[in-house]
Amino acid sequence: MSQRQTPTKRRQIANGILWLVAALVATYAGLALPLPYKVIAPVFALAAVVASVRIFRLASRGEHTMLVWLAGTAGLLGALFYGGVATSQIILWEPTATYEHCLAEALTETAYARCDADYMTSLWD
Repeated sequence: MSQRQTPTKRRQIANGILWLVAALVATYAGLALPLPYKVIAPVFALAAVVASVRIFRLASRGEHTMLVWLAGTAGLLGALFYGGVATSQIILWEPTATYEHCLAEALTETAYARCDADYMTSLWD
């Protein structure tokens, strides 16, 4: 019979970074979706924050290079940034929905510019 071996520290770090990158890509993809589906992006951003914290915990237990700490820090900052953008668009639901609808119907550069101007105006009203 073969026993299941526990993964090495190096393998655990590699898996953690892989999950962090996957969560960041999913967060970015969630930001590209139209508004009703965009609510999934903060959930993926939260998963990326958890993956970053896991990487920090694993890195603090052993002797790892600065690249591990850099990957965790960059992932954490990216997750906070993308999560903040997604959350702000969800908080400003009505102006963002109107803007996305306007962009879907815009055919010319002038129409795109008009959508941008209307969106900026609606944010400050």
